[in-house]
This record gives sequence, structure tokens and C-alpha cells, in this order.
Amino acid sequence: MKMSPYKIFSILIIVACFTLAASIAMAGFEQMENVTQAQKSVKDYQEKMSNPVNALDPTDLTSSYINARLIIPKLNVNATIRSDTVNAYNAVYHYPESVMPGKPGECGILGHRTTYSGLFTNIASLKPGDQAIIKDFAQKKKFVYEVTSNGNDIRWDYKTKPIRFSQEGQARLLIVTCYPPGKKQAAWITHFKMVSSSDL
Repeated sequence: MKMSPYKIFSILIIVACFTLAASIAMAGFEQMENVTQAQKSVKDYQEKMSNPVNALDPTDLTSSYINARLIIPKLNVNATIRSDTVNAYNAVYHYPESVMPGKPGECGILGHRTTYSGLFTNIASLKPGDQAIIKDFAQKKKFVYEVTSNGNDIRWDYKTKPIRFSQEGQARLLIVTCYPPGKKQAAWITHFKMVSSSDL
């Protein structure tokens, strides 16, 4: 029995729709697997982050002593790095939740912008490529970092979404200060990457 052209055309349309639906379903399944894998990767990464920190009012003021200095030539900064207080003249604070200078992950430093010698008054002037140097006398090492971004990371939600420092990857430096200057409405973060390490 001969089929009419309309029946043949209808069957072809049904077959095409079935093939298209199967392709969409397979693509969706593959996409779901990719999303699941990405979520797992994010979870694994987050497990290697520090505990949350109160960025501008740290409460973990350890008594351990860090025998190191932070030098930022462009800002004329040559400050002692401390771990016991934020409020000291010509000094900055190392977050104990962050890694030590030169180690893989993020080393976090907090400093004042307008009080206690206002070391970071002109931090907004730093540009990519500008340097920060940490001389760690305990490790007998000099670490040179370069700015990778400045002014692009202003955390207005730092109280509800506290900062966490990475504990792995490339050695980086995060300098944190207040924003706007003299106020604690947001945390201004300048990002650096380590470019060299040498013996003192």
C-alpha cells in the first residue's frame, strides 16, 4: 500500500522532533554533570579557605610575634608587621587566619588610612605593577609582590559576608583598609601577587 506524501512528511517530522528532543535531553544531562562537577570543585576550594574574619575590627589578636616589615616604596611605607594589635603607630596587622608571607595562598595585612600614622592614606594611587616588599627576618627572606588590582575590590558587605583567605595556590598579598577614608562602611582590598623571593 502506497503512503501519501503527507503521511511520509508527518512521519519525518515526528522522527525529527524525537531526534531533537533526545539531543536536548542528552545535552541537558551533560550540562548537569558539568554543573555538579563545578559545584564539587567550588566546595573543595572553599574547604581550603580560612575561617571568616572581621575585616576592619579583627578580634583574633594573637600574642605571637612576627619579625617582619612591610615596605611600599610608592607610598613611602616602611612599617612593622604585628599580630597583636591593629592600633599602633607605623605598624600594620597580619591576619593570623591568612598565610604567612611568601607561603602559597593569601597573606592578609590590615592598616589604617587616616589614624595611627595613616600608612594607607594614598593607597588608591597604587597601579598594577607597583611593588610591595615584605622582609621576613624570622625566615631570613625578602618577598617582592606586585599590584594586580586596586580599587576593583571594595567589600560593602564585609560584615555580612566576612573575608576568607585562600590557603593554597600562588603566593598573594591582600592589603585591607577602610573605605571611604576614615569610615568603616566598606573594606578596600588591594591585590598583589608574589613575583620573587630571595634570601636576606
